Amino acid sequence: MDVWHIFVHSFKDCVFMLPIMLLTYIFIEFLERKTSFATNGKHLTGKGAPVVGSLVGTIPQCGVSVMSAKLFDKGIIGIGTLLSVFISTSDEAFTILLASDKRLAIIPLIIIKLVLAIGVGLLFNLIASKNKEFSGEVFEHESICAHCHDDVASGNNAWVKMYVTVPLFHALQTFLYVFAVTFFFGIFFSENGLIGEEKFAGYLSSVKYAESFITALIGLIPNCASSAIITGAYVSGGISFGSLVAGLISNAGIGLAVLFKNTKEIKRNLFILITLYLIGAFTGLFITVVLSVI
Repeated sequence: MDVWHIFVHSFKDCVFMLPIMLLTYIFIEFLERKTSFATNGKHLTGKGAPVVGSLVGTIPQCGVSVMSAKLFDKGIIGIGTLLSVFISTSDEAFTILLASDKRLAIIPLIIIKLVLAIGVGLLFNLIASKNKEFSGEVFEHESICAHCHDDVASGNNAWVKMYVTVPLFHALQTFLYVFAVTFFFGIFFSENGLIGEEKFAGYLSSVKYAESFITALIGLIPNCASSAIITGAYVSGGISFGSLVAGLISNAGIGLAVLFKNTKEIKRNLFILITLYLIGAFTGLFITVVLSVI
């Protein structure tokens, strides 16, 4: 096995994704700062909140899931609205898919997540109790995205930090995630890998109905790395589309981490986590079964 050859081949496959990733992150940064959805919580209140939350959640940004977790913790929005945002959120996935040769998978992915998010959100809000009245609080972008922003809006060269430094950091970080996944699959599952392409294909056939339960579990990790790993595995041919959907449904980005900061509501938080996991795993399983029959 020529490790260097696999390394170079993996790097070449991924490096061409970098410019597209950078442009996408510049657009996302602009969108997060110029739209009020990521800062004004009133958009996530009301009877139609799950619909709004689902639509805005599909936009690849971290702000809405973090803000929805904060609003839910204060009792301002319902559990259905929170779940609708969490289910529709995809974190780094769209950026990776857009930069890959499997970019068309974004269309069915968005449709599935959107329909499911709206349905689950409306159902859970209908069952749950009424929400509190919105206090009118507006969240600062820097506080919502504190995990990746360090007061970048201040200083003489603030625009450079906002639209060059932060997007470049995100692009390089995502590139490294995808490259690591691609290189890993190359080492083990390429034609000349340790396991081999044929054995790997046979293994996937034997566990394809269990894949979604594994990826849904990975998706629960409250970090952008989890969505990047899942999507990178799909782009590399390591997992099926159903498993991709499973992992990205359960993946709520930093939102889950924000939710679990409230240790007094551990039972409530665990219920939300388990609900997300089961919805993701069984949706992925359903899609896998359907695609195997078609």
